[in-house]
Amino acid sequence: MLVMGLPPSPRPLPPVFLMLLLLLLPSPLPLATGNYQLDVSPYEDTVTSKPWKMNLSKLNMLKPDSDLCLKFAMLCTLNDKCDRLRKAYGEACSGPRCQRHVCLKQLLTFFEKATEPHAQGLLLCPCAPTDRGCGERRRNTIAPSCALPPAAPNCLELRRLCFSDPLCRSRLVDFQTHCHPMDILGTCATEQSRCLRAYLGLIGTAMTPNFVSNVNTSVALSCTCRGSGNLQEECEQLEGFFSHNPCLTEAIAAKMRFHSQLFSQDWTDSTFAVMAHQNKNRALRPQSWMPSLFSCTLLLILLLSLW
Repeated sequence: MLVMGLPPSPRPLPPVFLMLLLLLLPSPLPLATGNYQLDVSPYEDTVTSKPWKMNLSKLNMLKPDSDLCLKFAMLCTLNDKCDRLRKAYGEACSGPRCQRHVCLKQLLTFFEKATEPHAQGLLLCPCAPTDRGCGERRRNTIAPSCALPPAAPNCLELRRLCFSDPLCRSRLVDFQTHCHPMDILGTCATEQSRCLRAYLGLIGTAMTPNFVSNVNTSVALSCTCRGSGNLQEECEQLEGFFSHNPCLTEAIAAKMRFHSQLFSQDWTDSTFAVMAHQNKNRALRPQSWMPSLFSCTLLLILLLSLW
């Protein structure tokens, strides 16, 4: 029925049109883990192509059969900046009365300010499975006796503490954004190098991970899911993002293979360049939802014109 003086009410879209629109709308950007959502990483990556040079000739003072963790530690010692930062957290994290919050702060500073090849070389140095001394040196890189809690807390409590600190929360989101596994083969959501950078960014926060033993390269948080009650599954998902993450596992393995190759080749020049690869600015990163949003807009215009 038409009322004089008023325009006719618009007809509602048929249900089939609405269903098509809902199916073609882009899915939300956040990645769900447990029952909390991950935002897009708040960090903007920069682009640099300036090579960082490492002089291997200075390692001649070491025994030829020295393990690679010792060699990378020596390379750090021979670099003024790396040596100064490493000594700072070594002093803060040593002794029976070390203060954990001071130790974590110095660890955070080291992994923020030390050059990436030095920091990754120290932490991700490859060891032979039978070389427990090398594995112990690698696991002790972050001084776990002081940096990690003396008694493993519940992983959800650890996450709660992390979320109460803006820096830790942003680092965790960054890690879960870039180390999100796309398949069981270890494909990362972005790049392996970006996943490793995000992983190292957690060291010094409440969510500091570490190697679990001296004989393998498995990593985990220093927490437990015992006593999680109805949140057991959510807790295990959080813990598994570190201990059973194929993206992170493959990224660590690939970096260790690269570190092994550095010392297995016969370099004609003892000084070689390591490119500081970094991702492009997040604003320039292709967004997977843009094509679907474009197609959805076209479909809406077409449906309205036909209607």
